[in-house]
Amino acid sequence: MNEIEKSAAILSKRHPSLKQLISIIGDLDFNIPLWKRIDDAILYAVIGQMLSNPASATIIHRLKKRFSSSRRILLWAAKTSEIKGPLNGVSQKKRKALRSWLEFSERSNNAWKKWNSLPLAEYRKEIEGIWGFGRWSADMIAIFYLARRNVWPESDTGIKRALSVVFESENNKKIIGYIKGHETTAALYLWELLNRDLLDSFEENG
Repeated sequence: MNEIEKSAAILSKRHPSLKQLISIIGDLDFNIPLWKRIDDAILYAVIGQMLSNPASATIIHRLKKRFSSSRRILLWAAKTSEIKGPLNGVSQKKRKALRSWLEFSERSNNAWKKWNSLPLAEYRKEIEGIWGFGRWSADMIAIFYLARRNVWPESDTGIKRALSVVFESENNKKIIGYIKGHETTAALYLWELLNRDLLDSFEENG
């Protein structure tokens, strides 16, 4: 039993809606981290802002086909960051954010190597201090690169949509009480409910 499965078993005992959610999804067919390199994490966390998963995946696939690696995409974004308008599906604002990451990484002496040791609030503050990075990007990096287990991405629109069905509420304070210590697992299951287009199934079984 991996860490996500152990966490899901605990959540199932905390609330009937969590039990139903985990029962509908079953075991997740992946574990975290999904991203092994910091450049991949940064690219996905910036490109994915305000985009659906399919849209961001398409843009990144095309970029990698053209530039071959995340590092080369970051360098391209930095070089073109002063050109107005979107290029290859990437807005100027996102290219500037990728450039600001490169600048941060050059002066920070591999700061990301200590991110897992920082309290979550302190880690988020450091990420949000980089131009173009907000809470959502910080949380995506924390979940899918750092594999932190206590991340609740409450700003994510997909999470909000799923909560409105699973708990019939978006009251984060109340919901956090149910998922405390296993926030990341709860988020992964809520996203999977959306990815598999199973919101209607939850409503029917509710």
